[in-house]
Amino acid sequence: MLVLGFLSLITAGTLVLWAVDRLSGHPLGLLDALFTATSAVCVTGLTVVDTGKDLSLPAQGVLLLLIQLGGLGVMTATTALPLVFGMKIHLRQRLLFAGGLGMDTPQGAVRLLSTVLRYTLAVEALMAAPLFWGFLQREAPGRAAYLAVFHSISAFCNAGFSPYGDSLETFAGTFWVPGAVMVLVVLGGLGFPVAAELRACARRRHALSAYTRMVLVVTAGLILLGTVLLAFSEWDRAFRDLPPLLKGWNALFHSITPRTAGFDTVALRDFSGLGLGITLFLMFVGASPASTGGGIKTTTFGVLLACSWKEVQGEEETVVWGRRIDPRTQRKALALTVLYLATLFLAVLGLCLYEPFSFRDLLFEAFSAMGTVGLSVGITPRLTPEGKMILVFLMFWGRVGIVTFLYGILARTRPGKVQYPSAQMPIG
Repeated sequence: MLVLGFLSLITAGTLVLWAVDRLSGHPLGLLDALFTATSAVCVTGLTVVDTGKDLSLPAQGVLLLLIQLGGLGVMTATTALPLVFGMKIHLRQRLLFAGGLGMDTPQGAVRLLSTVLRYTLAVEALMAAPLFWGFLQREAPGRAAYLAVFHSISAFCNAGFSPYGDSLETFAGTFWVPGAVMVLVVLGGLGFPVAAELRACARRRHALSAYTRMVLVVTAGLILLGTVLLAFSEWDRAFRDLPPLLKGWNALFHSITPRTAGFDTVALRDFSGLGLGITLFLMFVGASPASTGGGIKTTTFGVLLACSWKEVQGEEETVVWGRRIDPRTQRKALALTVLYLATLFLAVLGLCLYEPFSFRDLLFEAFSAMGTVGLSVGITPRLTPEGKMILVFLMFWGRVGIVTFLYGILARTRPGKVQYPSAQMPIG
């Protein structure tokens, strides 16, 4: 249902986007419409056309709707309709909503759904105000209001779309717009269950769960580490024309947006090889589960780190904050990482087969698509139709989730009753 839901929304979005833009006098090709709709629904942000110039205003409205629906998730959006109209949400709908957020049971699904909708609308509306003020310094009031709403939704949904052809590079020397975008990206990337738990903890003052602590610690660690490393690598390169304070500010921005928003204030083509490598790592980890972002997720990375640390210490169980990580969770984290990297490897090989660009550039675009990031070194619009379809596949699979997709197809419905003898398998 999750796969079919995203496919249906992408198909409908492609046809509507193609038709609306043609009626407005913009000859958008069907493949470009498919790529744009997939990028919007999968909240990626990679573009083969200039959003502000090549898409009419009605088409931009359709794009914004697709971003919002894709950011919330197809199951969340469809489950919200009965709630909005005061209808009863049945068990099947609760199960689909819970499954879309990675929850094992539908318990508390309606309460969480209500929190998700209120949280999304409140954050997007609240952060539109500083964005409006920032855009007002350069644009007319009406245009500034439109840009504020567009960027607020796009940033919270970690989509990375912007009506500006150069993303936010015009605002590299400012604080209001990049600052608001960073707040939106982080809040959208934490995940709806974490936001709900933080809200509940603020009211009842009880301890945070191990899951929420893992998300917060890994998120803060990646932001801090990325900022320091990018400042070190790009201080006299990509950031060389900026004053010291803005160098640090832009390093912070480029540490946050690869997780998985896709905005940039400094062109990535100016980054050093080290800077691009750091960005690749941040795109690979991505945001948190049940969020608007992609990547292998912060909890997957955190579980792998914790398991590795306990293993080298010789401990049999992995315990974090007084809670044991189940072996099945450990295997799932490992399987997700292996499948993710294997998919990227095959996709890059396919891109190298069809595209004349350097391996580094193709690798970056593939990581960006799979992580639903949207950052680009500028080659996406020049890809062949085959290359564009490879990125479409990566964006779709990165948003739906590899393990979710394969588990629905390959998972055994009944546990095996045969226990086999252990095999000695030397590792390392």
